This record gives sequence, C-alpha cells and structure tokens, in this order.
Amino acid sequence: MKEIVAKRVSTLELFYDLIFVYAISKITGMIHHPVAGGLPPLAYVEFMFVVVMVMQLWLYQVLYINRFGRSRVIDTAGLLINMYAMAYLANNINTEWSLTFHSFNSAVLLLVAVLLGQYLCGSGKAPLRDRDVRAFTITLSLELLAVLVGLLSGYRYGIYWCVFGGMLGFLMPLAIYHQFIPANVNFPHLLERLGLIIIISFGEALVNVTRYFTGALFRPLPLLIFVLLAAMFGSYVIQTEKLINHHQRSRGFVLMYSHVFMVLAILSMTVGLDYLADHAVSRLFVWVLITASSAGYYLCLLVNDVYRRQRSRDGFWDYCLLGALVIVGSAISFALRSVNVGLVLGFSLTSIAIFANLFVKAAVVKKKR
Repeated sequence: MKEIVAKRVSTLELFYDLIFVYAISKITGMIHHPVAGGLPPLAYVEFMFVVVMVMQLWLYQVLYINRFGRSRVIDTAGLLINMYAMAYLANNINTEWSLTFHSFNSAVLLLVAVLLGQYLCGSGKAPLRDRDVRAFTITLSLELLAVLVGLLSGYRYGIYWCVFGGMLGFLMPLAIYHQFIPANVNFPHLLERLGLIIIISFGEALVNVTRYFTGALFRPLPLLIFVLLAAMFGSYVIQTEKLINHHQRSRGFVLMYSHVFMVLAILSMTVGLDYLADHAVSRLFVWVLITASSAGYYLCLLVNDVYRRQRSRDGFWDYCLLGALVIVGSAISFALRSVNVGLVLGFSLTSIAIFANLFVKAAVVKKKR
C-alpha cells in the first residue's frame, strides 16, 4: 500500500486554534466554583455538554480541511468567519444559560451554517455524489435545523432543541459510520490536529496550577503536580508519536471520539487540582474527581491501541497492568487524602509508572524495526 503523504498543518489552522485556547479556559471556569464542598451534578453535565459542543464544531472544521482544504478562498474565509463566531460562543459560556441562550446558540448557528457551506461548495463540482460529503451534509443540516428551531422557540423549550442539535451533530456520525471512506482521511494530519487540542488542554491545566508555584523552589506539592501533568502528557506523546502507525487508512473515529473524552478528562483533572487550594471542598470529592479523570484519560489512551502496528499492540496482561497501576495509585491517594501532598502523590506515582511502561514499549518497538 502506498504510504500516505502527511498534509501540512497550515499557519491559518494554528491561528484558528488560538480562539479554542480561550474557549477551553471559559469551559473550565464553568466548574471552578464548588457548592457545599463539591460540584452539583447538573453543573458537571452542563460542563460535559459544552465540551462536546465545542469539540464537535472544531472537529467538523478539522475534517473539512483534512479532506478538502487547499488554502482556497472558501477555506480561508470559512476559518476566519468561524473564528469570529467562536469568539462570541466562548464569551457566552457560563452556567446561567437563560442569560446567554440567544447569543450562544446564534454563534452555534453561524458556525454550523458556514461548515455546511464549506462542505457543499468546497468539496468538488458534484459534492453530493461523494459519500463523505453526503454524510456530513445530512448531519450538519439536521443540526442546523434543530438549533434554528430552538432559537425561534425561545429559551423555555428551545434549550432542549439546541441540546438535541448538538448531540445529533456529535453522535449521528456513529450511526452512519460506514458512509465515510477511510481513503479520504489524511491520518497523519488528523493525528497532528488532535494532538494540538491536547496540548491546548494541558496548557490550560498548567496555567491553572501555577498558583501553587510560589515560595521555595522545590516544595513537594507543586513538584508532584508538575510531575503528574508532565508524565500524563509524556504518555500521550509516546503513544501518538512512537507507537501509533501514522501512515494507515482509517476513518479515525476511535481517535476522534477518544480525544473528545480525553479533553474532558484533562479539564476535569485541572479543576480537581485547582480544588486542592480550597479547603472547603471535600477531600473525598477531590479524590473522586481526580481518580475518575485519571482513569478516563488512560482509558482513552488505551483504546487508541487499535491504531498501533499489530506487533506492538497490548495484550490482556498489559491491560491488567495498566488497571492495577491506576487502582494502586488511587488507593495510595485515598489513604493519604487528608493532606494535599499525599493526595497527589498516588496519582503522580501512577503517571510515572505508566509513562515508564510506555517508554520501554516504544524502545522495544524501535529496536525491532
């Protein structure tokens, strides 16, 4: 099979990502304010929905550029208009949806309309003959219709239509999975773009934990927090750069959906670490939040094992080892949760152990080549 030539990530795409740095910081702020020692379930559900909404809009733009983008006027104009709309969307991310319902969903409507226009006008002379374009067009049209109905209905009933539209845009590709053609995907470009959104998410995490980096240079808590995040990111780098086969024909669905939940896990971890500074927040709640975030993150890494070369894929005992490391680290943190250093220690040890395990695997794979 002919090796895929990676499509270069353009400067404009990187410029486009800048607004998502701001959007992600606004999303994280949704759950920065604990109530009664914890986080209300509804607030977290709203947080999850906004992550999904923002990520699916970003992904549709990425997938258009990945398949059809050639730095034409329609590509450039679409990116710039969507940056403008995303700035409005980001500024209206909050937990008081009745106040920003119209502005937020008007921005969503513009984003979806522009994406739909790009797929119809920028994918060739007979776009609807292409199975990929038909699938994207149907999905985006239904999402556009649902959001439009929601806006016209007003907040009381329209909020449900808008949520339905967002979830339709996120989940419908799974229902029409076989409509998408693997050969149309430039896998290395997709992998690089998804890697950039993970870098943005970890950047948000580092910015939020800088509050602990005061006083003596080598205090235990900031050192452990930094090691935790660095090892988590290091594990991602080894998995994506050293173990995943970049030159393969794949629709990339597992890769894309796992990255949405990986972003969700990283942002949840960020908030959990931020809660360490608030002694009014239950230590048990902080432990649960960080444990769930850590386990979710590594599970997302694990499922991307399907993109490795056959000889480098994990087996049953590798999965058992990963699970054991997460359980042991969480148990240590649970036992020492009354002290912030102890609570972070277990998770840091887990992240170091998983990073070391992946590092060794990457070295073995490299030696076999």
